[in-house]
Amino acid sequence: MKALFVCDEKDLWTYYRNLFASHFTKLEVVFCIHGDEAIEKIGSEESFSLFLIEAGLKNEEPSQIAQNIIDLAGERPIIFVGEKVHISSRIDEQLIEESEVNEILIKPFDIHSFKKIVKAGLDWVRKEEFEQSIIEIDKEELLPMRIRNFYLYNTIPYDAYLELTQTKFAKVLTKDKKYVQAEISNFSKRGVKHLYLFKDDFLKLLEEGMKRILFILKQKNKQTPKILIATQIKGVLLAHQYIQKVGVTKELNLLCKELIETTNIVFRQYGKMKTLLVDFPFNNFDTSEQAVFTAYLCEAMLVGLGWASDTSRKKLGLASILYDSMLTNEDLSKIRSLDDRNLAMFTEQEQEEFRLHPAKAAQMARHFQGYSEVDFIIAQHHERPRGDGFPAKLTSNKLTAHSCAFILATAFTTRLAMSNGEQGNLIKIFREIKTLYNVGNFKEPLNSLQRTLF
Repeated sequence: MKALFVCDEKDLWTYYRNLFASHFTKLEVVFCIHGDEAIEKIGSEESFSLFLIEAGLKNEEPSQIAQNIIDLAGERPIIFVGEKVHISSRIDEQLIEESEVNEILIKPFDIHSFKKIVKAGLDWVRKEEFEQSIIEIDKEELLPMRIRNFYLYNTIPYDAYLELTQTKFAKVLTKDKKYVQAEISNFSKRGVKHLYLFKDDFLKLLEEGMKRILFILKQKNKQTPKILIATQIKGVLLAHQYIQKVGVTKELNLLCKELIETTNIVFRQYGKMKTLLVDFPFNNFDTSEQAVFTAYLCEAMLVGLGWASDTSRKKLGLASILYDSMLTNEDLSKIRSLDDRNLAMFTEQEQEEFRLHPAKAAQMARHFQGYSEVDFIIAQHHERPRGDGFPAKLTSNKLTAHSCAFILATAFTTRLAMSNGEQGNLIKIFREIKTLYNVGNFKEPLNSLQRTLF
């Protein structure tokens, strides 16, 4: 176990280090001289079990450092160490009174008080870790929720589990207990893509998330474009999981309607993709970010071509949301075609999923009311003008203008995602797209794409 001690009197470090070594032999104490260094260590090192802060810090407020630690590391014991005058004048009483784990250690202190307070903090940590102990659960009782969902909350009304083996799981988020974004970020850095919930809890949490997204989108005229784009990405993230596990419902119809209408309103504030790109939050390059970016490319091409009717907007808007919605492994969204060499890196089951995902997404589109021809557009999004795409190997003269615009948008988005959203690659990507698609019904949408990007 580790403790982090913020103390700006280096002359005392050896004394404290020896004190801990004498009474808590298994506790490693790391010292830092100011709050910024503490925050840096919390972000870069393994978890600290407890924190100590010198109340007499000369150039910083100890209470503010404590609050910063809580925001970053979550609830952990914090011990304020100092003379009574500093404790009473510089420590926010709420940090002590409203916490079951924070304590004060008034100097000069006796060894008994020191041991009692530190031991109480460590016991609390051990109890918390015990509650997160490994348990056996039948995996059929659980559903995987993408890790990004948990950024939507700071507490959830259900327990969430990390998969260790096919039957063993560790409870890492506790029902109704506050957590911080850093905890989720740490899972993501470790390559964790899902946390598991019991099936009923999974569905309830998705529905609650969709309600939150709808609340924001329905106030779209009061929100900034950046907030709306970020909310759209979160909404598509939820929609993809919902459609895979539940299917198409009235609630999903409403969410998709608001997502599509928001695209039109936001794009009008930018006018061109060249401007919107500056604000687009490419962070994970996953299917939800790609779907929303594709929707904006489609909107831009429709406006540039003079096709921006409600019917056209709805067609390409819903197609953008759904086209990769049936991919359970999001890494497959960066595969361009069946002859893509990277496809061989996936399992046979995942390769089959990639082959079938246009048809499966098209089938889902048929359950939406008031969206004509969307299923055809989705089914054709991997077709290419020379007939070497899939699944039907259609040539450019067999594809409608709307399908051609959508194919261009998805092709461009996939390449941009593969380049990690680097805007310096835009010209290179467009030239590659132009080489492949500058024929037949692709020509007009391609020219519109060029005008909006450059």
